[in-house]
Amino acid sequence: MAKQRTPKHQPSVTSLPQNWPSSLPYLTTPSYSPSLTKSHLTALRTPPMPPSTLPILPLPRGPSPLVRITPITNPLHPAHGQSGLFAARDLRPGELIVPYLGELHPGSTTDPTSDYDLWLDREADVAVDAARTGNEARFVNDYRGVPGAERANAEFRDVWWEDLGERGMAVFVLPAGKRAVGRARTVGVGKGEEILVSYGKGFWGSRQ
Repeated sequence: MAKQRTPKHQPSVTSLPQNWPSSLPYLTTPSYSPSLTKSHLTALRTPPMPPSTLPILPLPRGPSPLVRITPITNPLHPAHGQSGLFAARDLRPGELIVPYLGELHPGSTTDPTSDYDLWLDREADVAVDAARTGNEARFVNDYRGVPGAERANAEFRDVWWEDLGERGMAVFVLPAGKRAVGRARTVGVGKGEEILVSYGKGFWGSRQ
């Protein structure tokens, strides 16, 4: 099947998040690999059918006021010397934090050395890699080994971007647990706290 480039274009960015790496292109919409075929794009842009529970949302255009990219200075932190993503205000349980943007590409072209590549749709063979281009979400760290963090407070979830008309990935605050009481019911991630997810056992197993 002939390869097809997407007709969508990346808009120019007039501002960058604080502490964004100067050498890294910043995205406000997804980037598309020229290796994506017509079948990849068709699968990506086929709307979810009921009873799908896929969130249907407009794509938030960054930079995001909800988060801050912050250098990690604690030597006990697994990402010491790198950066993490922190809440700029209290974030509610279940709240959308930031989209996970990067280059959409066929799963067959996945770079095994990339720490930023996530499956978007295994059946459609589409993944998203934020190694060489992305947005704030690429700085979300795994909770394992982070001082004071017993578990993740956020998660990756599939979404449908209604203004783009295609599937995507985003970072959400975890829903309030059944045992949550008091402030925990309204604040999932407190202002100044690091936003942490679970990369999954598969991620760490491949790096042993």
